[in-house]
Amino acid sequence: MRCNENYARQDLSVRAPMKKTHKVMPLNQRLVLEALKRRRHSTLRAVVEDLQISRDILKNVFVTLEAQGYIERVGKGYHVHGGHPPVMYRWTGKAFPSSSEFEQCRTERAAPASPHVAALVAGIHAMCSLGGVAA
Repeated sequence: MRCNENYARQDLSVRAPMKKTHKVMPLNQRLVLEALKRRRHSTLRAVVEDLQISRDILKNVFVTLEAQGYIERVGKGYHVHGGHPPVMYRWTGKAFPSSSEFEQCRTERAAPASPHVAALVAGIHAMCSLGGVAA
């Protein structure tokens, strides 16, 4: 009973407000949004063929983006023989960060801090590649 009594005595109005954290949009989501922005209307299959990413991964990305309001279902596409017509999606116009940010961050992180570090990384890479050949 003691825990319930302590909890009941807490003044919840003076608790610190929840921190707002900025979540970074994953690269897959950015690529899908850029593809839909280019194409205007598209099916999941067309985006899979365009981006060369697994259908299962992109299906989850589409569900997430639709829940967040970045894309919407427009309607059905052309009827395919022996199946249901595919669902068409389009970008809603909601702003999203560009995928080029990932490339900038990657090149910034890839640049070694000094020539000594670059030599060390090259040496380790050479040892790993020679070790893999010998095995």
